[in-house]
Amino acid sequence: MEAAWAVAERLEQLARVPFTGSFSHGLNPAQWAALRYLANAGLTTSTVTAFARFHGTTKGTASQTVSALVKKGHVLRHASPTDRRIVHLEVTESGRALLETDPLERLARACATLPEQERSCLAGAVDKLFAALRAQGIA
Repeated sequence: MEAAWAVAERLEQLARVPFTGSFSHGLNPAQWAALRYLANAGLTTSTVTAFARFHGTTKGTASQTVSALVKKGHVLRHASPTDRRIVHLEVTESGRALLETDPLERLARACATLPEQERSCLAGAVDKLFAALRAQGIA
């Protein structure tokens, strides 16, 4: 358990790198996460509900996050032409410009320095950690 604790502490330190930078450009970490998610979402996944599921939060919390991005002009809402109950979200030009300064970029660049095999092993290990947390009802 001691080795597992040491790994957990290192992961916490690593997570702080992008998190600390996520209080920038008038955004908070949840808003950065939403902007990232929506920039890569397809038509069927560009909704508050889909973001809430992906981010592991409630629809209400996700809605507040998205509303803040809409007020700041980084996201637009569009009613579905086929079902008016569905609202699709789109990242604006200002939102895309912000993503060019994404605080997660530093960590991504560091990951890119790892050999492909190590990145693959790390990605697999992180997936297993998420699965273990989900099994505990945490993630």
